[in-house]
Amino acid sequence: MQLPTGASRVVFILAHPAAHVSAPRYYTPYFREQGLDWHMVPLDVAPKHLAETIRTLSTSESTVGFNLTMPHKPAAFELCDDVSLAASFEGVVNTIRIERGGRLSGDSSDGGGFLGAAREAGVFDPERRATVIGAGGAGRAICHALAAAGLKRLRILNEAPEPVETLVAKLRGKFPAVDIKLDEDFGDTGLLVNATSLGLQATDAMPMDAAKLPKDCAVFDIIAARRTEFMDAAAARGLKVVDGVAMIRYQLPLQTAFWKGVS
Repeated sequence: MQLPTGASRVVFILAHPAAHVSAPRYYTPYFREQGLDWHMVPLDVAPKHLAETIRTLSTSESTVGFNLTMPHKPAAFELCDDVSLAASFEGVVNTIRIERGGRLSGDSSDGGGFLGAAREAGVFDPERRATVIGAGGAGRAICHALAAAGLKRLRILNEAPEPVETLVAKLRGKFPAVDIKLDEDFGDTGLLVNATSLGLQATDAMPMDAAKLPKDCAVFDIIAARRTEFMDAAAARGLKVVDGVAMIRYQLPLQTAFWKGVS
């Protein structure tokens, strides 16, 4: 294992809590494969300290940028001086690059990472309804990516109504041909996406009852830290399951290019 030196540069992944964060095991080796002396370091940062932490770390020449995960993506969006088109639509960023003069440039790669992994696994079918559970940072990005990729029918479920209403209004404004439902009838679902944090802990409730899904439905659970009980329940029914590690692998080149300033 290559240890960091004073010449190394750091990408901080900011979370709260951060004990579950497993991303460095994928990012740091990928950086090394690309010939970059970069290392990913997790930091547990409470929301009230997010702005101060980013501003302070951004002053160091050792800092490449930031990877944002739950619950920081919407707040990080507000801290950026400019954002990509995807991030602007979604109102979240999961990637921040430090520009000259300390300006912060933000991007959202969750949608691209998800879509790439879903296509590789053969679970994206624009003709079948996709049901996305969760309208937080990742959920918004995934719904946006699905609609932009030509999905014809979408269902969005979320515990709180306000984020869904805002997301649906944006999606209908940009993609009026997409049929969007908010009911809990899973009978027509071809792809079920868990875009919530449920499953990070073994004691978490499942996002839904896998027994309600059609026998030809696929499940994409964005949790990467562990094999969740929901994944096991879906697999036990013979459903195809894709996990969050597949999504990370597709985000690696997208985010690295952004941090390098070539995207």
